Amino acid sequence: MTSTTLLSLLKALLFPPGGVVVGLAVAALLARGWPRVGAAMAVVIGVVFLLLCIPRVSLWLSAPIERVSAAAPAQWNRAGAIVVLGGGRAAASSKESERLNLDSFARVAEAARIARATKLPLLLTGGAPGGERRSEAQLMAQALDQSFAQQPRWLENDSRNTAENARYSATILKENGIDTVVLVTTAFHMARAQRDFERAGIHVIAAPTGFSSAPPGVLGWLPSTLGLAQSQRALHEAIGWLVGR
Repeated sequence: MTSTTLLSLLKALLFPPGGVVVGLAVAALLARGWPRVGAAMAVVIGVVFLLLCIPRVSLWLSAPIERVSAAAPAQWNRAGAIVVLGGGRAAASSKESERLNLDSFARVAEAARIARATKLPLLLTGGAPGGERRSEAQLMAQALDQSFAQQPRWLENDSRNTAENARYSATILKENGIDTVVLVTTAFHMARAQRDFERAGIHVIAAPTGFSSAPPGVLGWLPSTLGLAQSQRALHEAIGWLVGR
């Protein structure tokens, strides 16, 4: 089992909904010897899970994670390049080749918009951490060409996480005399990505996209898969930030 596979397994067991299943299984085991303890644990897990599914609660969790605002467009021309971080891929079926997930495609779309306005070269970064046939950078390059008729200047195909995105991209950038970039990634990921790029010696002009949201009115307080997905991302980034420190 590779380290990437092990990490994915741990995430599946710790974060909801997998973490809820594990927690309820532990509660059921405890209930055999300590019924009240087991029942209380199950109730707490159920309440927490319900709260995590509420979009308004997920916005509250996301606010400190999505704390980096987009820089003014007037700052873009201070950069020497646009860097786009891969955000994952969608599962491929037997009839469909690999493709980007929605997060990654949104990043590519935002980068294409900025590149059209600034004429800055593009660097796409993201490897194949699960041993896939093509890197995320290659998939982003394909989407950039097919959907926006643009091509990247550089592909970084080897990184497996955000820290490696930063280090490997910094090597390419510095070889080309670039020390300031417009960094494009999803809003929940921007704070960690900016920290890692600046550690690698690259000044960042932030261009986050895809901020968390909630339906208006009472709908924002009703449990939904949107709320759960946003809560998952917030918890994942919070742990990633702490580990990176």
